[in-house]
Amino acid sequence: MLARLIFIAALTFAPVAVAQDVTSSASPEQIATARAAADRLIAAADAEGIFVNKTDSATIQVEHVASGMRCLMGDSPGNRLHIFPVGGAGIPRGDDVACIIRNDGMDTDITLYATRYSPPATTNDIVVAAVSGIRQRWPDAVPYEASVAIASVEGRASPAHAAFKVRLNDEEKLTMVIGAQEGDWSLKVRVTGPYTDAMAVSLEGSVIMAYAQTTLSTGS
Repeated sequence: MLARLIFIAALTFAPVAVAQDVTSSASPEQIATARAAADRLIAAADAEGIFVNKTDSATIQVEHVASGMRCLMGDSPGNRLHIFPVGGAGIPRGDDVACIIRNDGMDTDITLYATRYSPPATTNDIVVAAVSGIRQRWPDAVPYEASVAIASVEGRASPAHAAFKVRLNDEEKLTMVIGAQEGDWSLKVRVTGPYTDAMAVSLEGSVIMAYAQTTLSTGS
């Protein structure tokens, strides 16, 4: 299990810690394939000008222009980008977005959100609202009291989190929210995966959040 957790962390943080090594280890064909996949994701979401393709390795990487937040994705057909429509809150199109990431190997589903509220939310607001949504979907959700993995990034806000045991498709799952307010931007990760791998699921969500915080332009 320890080796698996280290592998997940290394894989997810590769663009942060060893970007040059990752880029050089990918062949031109692999990079071209990943770039083409990123272009398709942007086009499918009608997100030209909202997301841009920053792929420079075999891992898909897209950047949300307004916030600077970057999303990393593998090659799962379940990956997509989402631009939320302007709703009652009056948030302009492009200021409420999500990267939806499917990790088939880990059997996890992750959604990374960036939203610019006016006035800005707080870290606590982000998590409280997400917990309300979890309880609406799973009224019998049981708070997860054991340890989870939470990463922090020097110079960035400390994330808050909440985790629950739920049933999805007749299987026990860990579902978790991790949130942080960075300047004008509310960042949130929602991750759901096998309950038997709760620590690994939380680690995957945590490193995705940490990378998003690292890339975010807090002055935006």
